Amino acid sequence: MKNLSWNNAILTGASKGLGVHIARALAKEGVNLVLIARSADALEKVRDEMMTYDVKAVVIPADLTETGNFDSLIAEAEKKLGPIDILVNNAGIEISTPYEKFSPDDIQKMITLNLTVPMLLTRAVMPGMLKRNRGHFVNISSLAGKTGFPTQTPYAASKAGLIMFTHSLRIELGDTQIGASVVCPGFVSDDGMYARMEERAGPAPKILKPTTPEKVAKGVVRCIKKNIPELIINPLPMKPLFMLQEAIPGIKTTLHKAFGTPEFAEKITLEKSETEK
Repeated sequence: MKNLSWNNAILTGASKGLGVHIARALAKEGVNLVLIARSADALEKVRDEMMTYDVKAVVIPADLTETGNFDSLIAEAEKKLGPIDILVNNAGIEISTPYEKFSPDDIQKMITLNLTVPMLLTRAVMPGMLKRNRGHFVNISSLAGKTGFPTQTPYAASKAGLIMFTHSLRIELGDTQIGASVVCPGFVSDDGMYARMEERAGPAPKILKPTTPEKVAKGVVRCIKKNIPELIINPLPMKPLFMLQEAIPGIKTTLHKAFGTPEFAEKITLEKSETEK
């Protein structure tokens, strides 16, 4: 999808944080937007900004963990805007605490919002894309899904599932003109969770130096235009480390200790960040 102008996109988690930056990057490319999150007031502010880019923008306030029928949600989106060409699954929840202290409800909420909801939304959008033989899915995962992260075990598991969901989907759609990408940023220096982490624990270890939300948003656009399977966004190169841990899985713990990850993770426990559902 080299030219994104006048394509229609659904963006979840659109009311704050990274979602606003992704919305802005898409709108600058001429993409019309269906903005989904829980907060109607916040969504309307984002919609008003997006319309300054001379695109159509509509809102659907919804708690995706409570949505019973995703087919109806997609039907509402298409009624408001038209056939959906792009789906960006951005909504998510992140909690940092030792695994034994997670409540069953917190674990379930993370798996539901971070993995199950993107899978169900994709399933609901896919028939229309297959009929038109065009479209693109983008799933926002995390470096935690590539390497794990102490005190964020359920989050890392959900993001790892999202990575493999994307790659499996690409294989299944290989003979079509429908693409799928997964974006894996490290910490993102916005006004959300990382700011609170830094206030509590100080700067992250150098290997986990935060990237900017603008870079992640530009990465989303690049994935759609070039049908990139997987994009890692981090100031320092991570692929050599991932290749090493794939070759020697047992080295992960040693690497995390060498980079000071466990100490940093211990300081940020009991933090909770939620991208609007």
